[in-house]
Amino acid sequence: MVPQPRSADHELIAAGGHMSLHLRHPGARTVLVAVSGEVDLSTARRLDEVLQSRIHDRVEEVVIDLSAVTFFSVAGLNSLLRAQLLADATGAHLSVDAGRSRAVRRLFTLLPADFDTVAANVRP
Repeated sequence: MVPQPRSADHELIAAGGHMSLHLRHPGARTVLVAVSGEVDLSTARRLDEVLQSRIHDRVEEVVIDLSAVTFFSVAGLNSLLRAQLLADATGAHLSVDAGRSRAVRRLFTLLPADFDTVAANVRP
């Protein structure tokens, strides 16, 4: 089952497992990927696919909102690191927002990653 976009600038991608991905385009060359649920070994591959396809769409900015993530494994961190490498290679700017997600913030504390924070004008 492939969900239909809810509007021209918002799209829900069924990711399987216990993870959902919502895409928004707050600007012409900006994509916001809002992740909710569990990012683990079984769902991280889908996150990889979505991030890579959006970065290859020649966007200038990719914002990953993890504030609704309830579980975040090293597989999720690896997805973010791969997305950062691809963004660097294509000239896109990638930023990550852990929000109030304890799972994400805990992993970022244990295994620090140097992601940019989100610009306030991109968040809904």
